[in-house]
Amino acid sequence: MNQHSHTPFQWRRFRHFWLTVHLYIALTIGFVFVILGLTGICNVFYVELEEFSLPPVHQEANARSLPLDEILQIVKAAHPQRQRNWVLLVPGYGNDYVWARYPKPEETADELFAPLQVLIDPYSGKIISEYFWGQTLWTFIYEVHASLLTGKLGVEIGKIGNDTICFLGLFLFISALTGLYLWWPRWGKFKKAVTIKRGASPERFYYDLHKTTGFYSSIILLIIAFTGFSFSYADYIKPLIRGFSAVKEKHLKDPGFKSKVMTNAQSISIAEAIAIADTVFPEAKLCRVETPDGEEGVYIITKRQPGEANHRWARSKVWVDQYSGKVLSVQDPNQFTAGETFFNVLWPLHNGEALGLAGRILWCAMGFAPLVLYISGIIRWLQKRRISLEKHRKMMKRINLEIGGIESGQ
Repeated sequence: MNQHSHTPFQWRRFRHFWLTVHLYIALTIGFVFVILGLTGICNVFYVELEEFSLPPVHQEANARSLPLDEILQIVKAAHPQRQRNWVLLVPGYGNDYVWARYPKPEETADELFAPLQVLIDPYSGKIISEYFWGQTLWTFIYEVHASLLTGKLGVEIGKIGNDTICFLGLFLFISALTGLYLWWPRWGKFKKAVTIKRGASPERFYYDLHKTTGFYSSIILLIIAFTGFSFSYADYIKPLIRGFSAVKEKHLKDPGFKSKVMTNAQSISIAEAIAIADTVFPEAKLCRVETPDGEEGVYIITKRQPGEANHRWARSKVWVDQYSGKVLSVQDPNQFTAGETFFNVLWPLHNGEALGLAGRILWCAMGFAPLVLYISGIIRWLQKRRISLEKHRKMMKRINLEIGGIESGQ
């Protein structure tokens, strides 16, 4: 036999191997993908959903929002025991309230991530809502998505849970990639491969539903899977990226700057810190203010320059000494290398905001894809299994009849 006569057999074995991989991923952890997809739908708009049940912010004609210094004093007066730093998210991308977050409250210190969140009307200064992360429906769903609630069991267990969820992104990537390979049609069969046949049998319908859903969602699922994996395993990706472009650690982690403590010195106000940041990024929109944590803490002013992929968690940052007002460092995404830009866009690619509102809506729609793929895939597998069992029973019946005929002849 020549070499070419082995090719069809080898191709069938190769295809059967990846079909088995695709099947066992679905049977073992496919349901987890369903949970992550459905919770991810909510997470894309969790800020809007969190404010949906609250009274709308009412702005009087020509009224201006209260200064952040005044809002922070209102929050501190309500929580005088909380002396560490606060993070203020200003109204803008999806939120109408000022969100004040206290990162490490004593009440939830043994949890992986459970800050206190206080929502304040920016015009009246009234505190509308306050809760610990995970106590509202939407933050609970977010925590399911991030760690399957393992963060509630302790910091170390939560880290393991979060890392595990991120690692599953690798299996989702493999599942989507193998599905795309198994779907790939022969020449001239493309139209048939991307449509659902009308009036087809149940077997054909679920087959078509599975393959068409997989095709139309595959690219986005691959993006979501890879970016999700990278959140815990970026250190494994960096060496590959550094082969093409430099990646500086300071753009990916908290650089840990400190203010120079001065005798009898008073901290500058939030307004002054923002004014200093405005000299660095005059055309950028204010997004977030992190107040100093302790005597050596610094102000971190986050703004968003036009064109940034990140919206709510923008990357244009200015670190300001809380006493002298000196600019300690600047992070400008426009100055990132190609490698740093690659890591910078992973988050907005994961939640779709890199493509604006249309992207977020599309990503929400794709959140249903794992559910459709899981149900249609399981039904199709059960159908094939039933057909296989029926063929096996018929074959065994025929064999038994043949054996019976032979014995009766003897």
